[in-house]
Amino acid sequence: MLGLSKRIAHIEASPIRKITALLAEAKKRQNIISFGGGAPSLPPAKELVEGMKECLSKDPQSASAYMGTRGIIDLLDLISQDLKRYGKIDVDPRKELLVTTGSTEGILLSLMSTTNPGDEIIVTDPTYLGYPETIKVVGAKVVKLPVYVGEGFQPDVERFKKLITKKTKAFMLLSPDNPTGRVIRRDTARAILDLAVDHGFYLYCDDAYKHIIYEGEHVWVSAMEKARQNVLTMCSFSKEAAIPGLRVGYMYGPSEIIEAAEKLKQYVTLCPDTLTQFGLIRFMTGDAKERYLRWAIPIYKTRRDAMEKCLRKYLPKGKIVRPYGAFYIFIDLHEYIEPLKMADEEFCMDLLRKKEVAIIPGEHFGENGRRHCRFTFVSEPEERIEEGVARVAEYLSGAGVA
Repeated sequence: MLGLSKRIAHIEASPIRKITALLAEAKKRQNIISFGGGAPSLPPAKELVEGMKECLSKDPQSASAYMGTRGIIDLLDLISQDLKRYGKIDVDPRKELLVTTGSTEGILLSLMSTTNPGDEIIVTDPTYLGYPETIKVVGAKVVKLPVYVGEGFQPDVERFKKLITKKTKAFMLLSPDNPTGRVIRRDTARAILDLAVDHGFYLYCDDAYKHIIYEGEHVWVSAMEKARQNVLTMCSFSKEAAIPGLRVGYMYGPSEIIEAAEKLKQYVTLCPDTLTQFGLIRFMTGDAKERYLRWAIPIYKTRRDAMEKCLRKYLPKGKIVRPYGAFYIFIDLHEYIEPLKMADEEFCMDLLRKKEVAIIPGEHFGENGRRHCRFTFVSEPEERIEEGVARVAEYLSGAGVA
């Protein structure tokens, strides 16, 4: 019988990709100020670019050839060394590590390798909008843990305990977080890991922003005692190397899961992008990565500080938690949007049409994100950040709710 599969009917298209498409169409209009995307606005490190150019120039056949599903062994070795350097984590690059097509593929492979239909996956609400839909793809059930601006968006452990059942298969932990910028506290991460060990479920750690830290520290859950069999970690080069469109990341964890994920990857994407892997080998060699991060992070922090200052100045009734990492400020705008009698998406689209400012509606990140909006601060310089936030205030003033 002709027709689409039942699983498609339960999956929502990404609203951020829709807004990204609108911005791409309007790219020639210089007046649009974008706080909408989630990509770095800085160029990749010159070592990475030069590595790709050199490989393509000297040996174009190898640069565009199939490579092993796990990834180029030189890159696997360098990633293993990198994890030991930054996280004090010992990973066997031949058994416990897999290069993926971005961390997005790593998330899908993790779920496909470990879950069965009917299993329950706990996620925070709000959370990265890609998690619930991917969980639905594999036939598992999404269980939501509410987090609140008044609690710094930190998961409450007692609230978490009440969600654990015999069907709980995993908790998805993103830190630093998208959309809130929250960095998990060490004591909270430890308590959740202890529950995972005691109750026999996985902790999926999405470390896409692990190096994008402005204050405090990134908590390497995979380095904690007892973590070995319960923690599976996904990472991305999209943020730390500023190559989101080149789609390379990696995952590491128990060898049996990595082996299963490799088997699945053979029939999903076959192997990681070869040319980008050669570029990353250059980026991960010596101190190129460290020098790049020393240059990029202060720029992002300056923009974060500028946006926080502007949001507090122009939208004083909004509620903000300073993001200690990632690229976003997730502001509670209840007092502004509620009187408009608009859905969050309607508000954001009307703002884009009338003031040419792009922000992401909070309702797309979960019911608890309703009446919030995600502002990306890394995509514009400080003067355009102020101009953009001022335009939002002008829109609200014109609507009589400023």
